[in-house]
Amino acid sequence: MTISTDKCESMVRTIEVLSDKDLMEQIEEGKGDNAKIMDFEELAKELGI
Repeated sequence: MTISTDKCESMVRTIEVLSDKDLMEQIEEGKGDNAKIMDFEELAKELGI
């Protein structure tokens, strides 16, 4: 079986994220009830950029 370079790189990045305990905790916190979803314009305004 063969896969494209892009697919392989995507799989490696996914494994890296899933293997990072701190990052996974941050993701889970972000999915919590207090999570705020905003679009790019809202984020830029909040950050003052």
